[in-house]
Amino acid sequence: MSDPKAELRRRSLARRDLVTPREAHDAAASIAARGLALIERIARDAALDAPIVSVYWPIRSELNTRPLIEALAAQGCRVTLPVMHKVRHPLVFRAFAPGDDLVKGPFGLSEPAEDKPAYDPDIVFSPLAAFDRRGFRLGYGGGIYDATLLALRAIKPVIAIGVAYACQESDHVPVEPHDQRLDCIMTEQETIRFSAFEAAGVKTRSDAAP
Repeated sequence: MSDPKAELRRRSLARRDLVTPREAHDAAASIAARGLALIERIARDAALDAPIVSVYWPIRSELNTRPLIEALAAQGCRVTLPVMHKVRHPLVFRAFAPGDDLVKGPFGLSEPAEDKPAYDPDIVFSPLAAFDRRGFRLGYGGGIYDATLLALRAIKPVIAIGVAYACQESDHVPVEPHDQRLDCIMTEQETIRFSAFEAAGVKTRSDAAP
């Protein structure tokens, strides 16, 4: 019997791989501008003077978040990058500033060195393979972000923002009990907000990209 998650992941990532360099460049710029504005609004409404924001370092054909990282750092946000130690275990988040050297982690990802301080983020930008308009994401199969968000949300309020191309949208992502719902999804075309934003004082709506 075929695995519906595996099949959806395969189809969605195949579509993502077809994004052209020009489309990828424009998408990164759009996410940087709108992501910064969104973080500023969340920080203002939640009274966070210098929010701790985790942003993934892009690999393969993931939407490029490096311009977003630079914009957040320039605005005074405390930026962290995720560090992966074990599959299905929560990530650790270590401080990062543009220009810092990164090291290859045990799973081949670019990560801050062990001497960088670790923080629990207030806001997490998450990569994904597919998403739907209920706020559910399909990851890469390791269960890492689900475990991470579960652990973080047991400590304090955390806003989870999925980042993807519009072509990665699915009508329905298969959901299991451990799957954590996103609060927002950003694509190159729009910002889709869900009801969890009401807790941060941000109205629930879908914004088209400028």
